[in-house]
Amino acid sequence: MTTASLTGWIPDLAAPVGGKIATEAYAQNPPSTDEVVRYAKAVLAMEPRRREAAREIRSAGGNPNIVCSSVFSGLPGGQIARSYCQHAATIVRQYGLTNNRFNEITRLAQNSPELRGQIQTQMQELCRLSEFSAACR
Repeated sequence: MTTASLTGWIPDLAAPVGGKIATEAYAQNPPSTDEVVRYAKAVLAMEPRRREAAREIRSAGGNPNIVCSSVFSGLPGGQIARSYCQHAATIVRQYGLTNNRFNEITRLAQNSPELRGQIQTQMQELCRLSEFSAACR
């Protein structure tokens, strides 16, 4: 996973990311309905640990905004961030996505209100299930 902002994730799908390339990619390789469901499940499954990691990193004096591809050595809360990123990557795989595809769907959603809406709708539906209730509080 390239990016995991530990503040306010359920991802900020409205944040802009380099426009034209991602938009073209969406037109070429949009996620299937099944991928949208798996993506939403992965995001919600990460959320309880994300909240915990954010609290721990703040307590250690660190900034809870992390980029999972970064090196965390020597940073306050760096080991916590590293552990969270490993946990998040495991969850992504458990839901049948690669880290690259998860990141691609995130980027595509940032540039597609339609895809963003599909993901948000799916997440709202999943929040009704006990399996994901902790992520939705």
